[in-house]
Amino acid sequence: WRVTHDGYTLMRALPMDFPDDRGVYNINDAFMFGPSFLVHPVTRPMFRFAPPPAATIPATALRTPDGKPGLAGQYFEGMNFETPKGTTVDATVDQRWPGPPLTDIPAGLSSLNNFSARWTGSVVAPEDGEYELGVEGDDGFRLIVAGKVLVEDWSMGAARYKGAKITLTKGQTVPVTLEFFQGSGNRSVRLAWRTPTQIAEMANHKEEIDTSMRTYLPQGAAWYDFWTNERFKGGTTVTKAVPLDILPLYVRAGAIVPMGPVVQYATERPGADYEVRIYPGADGRFTVYEDDNETYNYEKGQYATYDLSWNDATRTLSIGARKGTYPGLVKTRKLNIVVVSPQNATGLSPAVTTRSLNYTGKAVAMRF
Repeated sequence: WRVTHDGYTLMRALPMDFPDDRGVYNINDAFMFGPSFLVHPVTRPMFRFAPPPAATIPATALRTPDGKPGLAGQYFEGMNFETPKGTTVDATVDQRWPGPPLTDIPAGLSSLNNFSARWTGSVVAPEDGEYELGVEGDDGFRLIVAGKVLVEDWSMGAARYKGAKITLTKGQTVPVTLEFFQGSGNRSVRLAWRTPTQIAEMANHKEEIDTSMRTYLPQGAAWYDFWTNERFKGGTTVTKAVPLDILPLYVRAGAIVPMGPVVQYATERPGADYEVRIYPGADGRFTVYEDDNETYNYEKGQYATYDLSWNDATRTLSIGARKGTYPGLVKTRKLNIVVVSPQNATGLSPAVTTRSLNYTGKAVAMRF
């Protein structure tokens, strides 16, 4: 309602709501949803761990055909080496080309779309053993080692990595050719490897499963864990176990949170009761917005609102008079008021109602 009516921002970085708390300035993975909810999405792996990416082959292990560090490159217009253009020597092949002005177009090319490139030279093995040589690219790539195609994915597609094993001896020099084409959209290519030492380290490394998340709760408010209703002071960092069915979600003290029934579609139960949760500890306010849940008639003014206000000192909930109307308005709705506690209204579980009211659109106040 506030987003469409007042230009409010539904999802906001924490400094927008807590500008005086310097502790939130560098937090970029937790957000406010509305004025009441702080959500901290789980964005790191907890159960299935991807191996670390293969390292870019360094210049010390690359030689151009004339013996210089790096590989010799040739750019072509066209995706199949049609028209030779500029040449280059790259110490490493790790190109991303985000586009001007962030990077220059390669020498001789007129565009960062519909081109191809070929790098030639040699790889020098720093140790004995089995290596993995590979390419990460967007779009197509092909790696030829000692005259044989070792890795190939000559197709349009987002950035992905492919590698293959090869056994080398220390000091061995093997000729390599890396071919690449770019169609349109994002573009990148990287020549990478895993040395025998890196492969052994990866095999011996065991990731520790950590299913907890540390969340900083801003100063200036008290906070409730949505799942347990445990209360915390602002300015503290909370560690919480987060299995697959739980994410860190905290509710600001003073929040008024109306909740409807579980439905399969918006107009399934228009007259259902509302559960109104109150999180005590501060004054709060919430505007309930209702329309027909189906049409754009709200743009013509066909909607209704009423305000809920919580006075924490007197523990009074004031429900304002209804404003507006629309076809199908539910004239009398049961409001089940719940003052949350650690024993009641935790998470999504059914709550025990503290007091109930059949709201008819008239202003009323209730003390708790």
